[in-house]
Amino acid sequence: MLEHLEITRVRNLSSVEVDLGGGATALFGANGSGKTSFLEAVHLLGVGRSFRTHQSKPVIQHDAASCRIVGRVARGGRSFVMGIEKHRDGLVRAKVNGEAIPALSELAQQLPLVLLDTEGLNLLTGAPEGRRRLLDGTLFHVEQSFLALWRRYAQALRQRNSGLRRGILASDKAWRQELAEAGERLTAEWLTVVERYAERLKKIASAVSTDLDKVEMTFRAGWDRREPLDIALEKNAQSDAAQGFTQVGPHRSDLRFSAGPAAASEVLSRGQMKLLLVALKLSQGQIIEEASKVPPLYLVDDLPAELDEAHCKSVCAQLRGGRQVIMTAVDRASLERAWGEEPISLFHVEQGVVSA
Repeated sequence: MLEHLEITRVRNLSSVEVDLGGGATALFGANGSGKTSFLEAVHLLGVGRSFRTHQSKPVIQHDAASCRIVGRVARGGRSFVMGIEKHRDGLVRAKVNGEAIPALSELAQQLPLVLLDTEGLNLLTGAPEGRRRLLDGTLFHVEQSFLALWRRYAQALRQRNSGLRRGILASDKAWRQELAEAGERLTAEWLTVVERYAERLKKIASAVSTDLDKVEMTFRAGWDRREPLDIALEKNAQSDAAQGFTQVGPHRSDLRFSAGPAAASEVLSRGQMKLLLVALKLSQGQIIEEASKVPPLYLVDDLPAELDEAHCKSVCAQLRGGRQVIMTAVDRASLERAWGEEPISLFHVEQGVVSA
């Protein structure tokens, strides 16, 4: 649980310091007041990057050289402090209990997050990379050995492709063997977590909206799995050399979402696709919670602006039960109605100032 948060020079949030409870926290205020920037700061603390931009400069207050976020976290019977500082020149410093960490992935280990925003429909309709990242981000919290396996495959793929582009791989049997071994294991991990996703998504999607009761999620491997990956790589060796890159393997895998016999994107409305996206993220949170025995922190950005009141209530019903949730909305009443009778801590945000 994130108990205390200090935000310095993140967009229009010059200096914010708040105590957070274990249940629901709601931030309300006009558009542009800093509500989403607050969520962005928490995301920076837990992931090391913004969910709004790939660059650091827009996140840093325009007249400042850096931004800083520090949080006190209680987890597993212990309390610790973690923080991150980003500079305009690209320098990034991150620490846990005062000790510098070698990789930003350690932040995510300390503060698991699930972001619920309806702007990210590209996750469902865009390129497969985003959907593979969803699986990777989930497995990072579910299987301790996953990150090392992912890095092993990514390194082998990068080095083989480099050799293929430069035409220096007269025989790349060793690289194909490494890709096949790591790739088969990686795909097996993905298949396991996809089964969990499919089971939970079917239940959660129909609970959020009856319009989604026929939604299903399936996995398509990056090669014909009727044969082992090493055989597929061997068959494609000459073509890979001609093209200059590896054409089969887990890096070509994808997730598919269907509603009945058709692709979900073809038959569902934009509003229904937004609900499907929310259901997918709720599924992710439940999988992480089941594996780690600790619920992730949910960041929920302005659901009332995108969903009607009935569907907002359905989503909030999935989030209740002692989970830590930070929500935003323009209107305070809309959040209170959606959340129901459970306690909710309220903060007003105005021109970068957060007040209880």
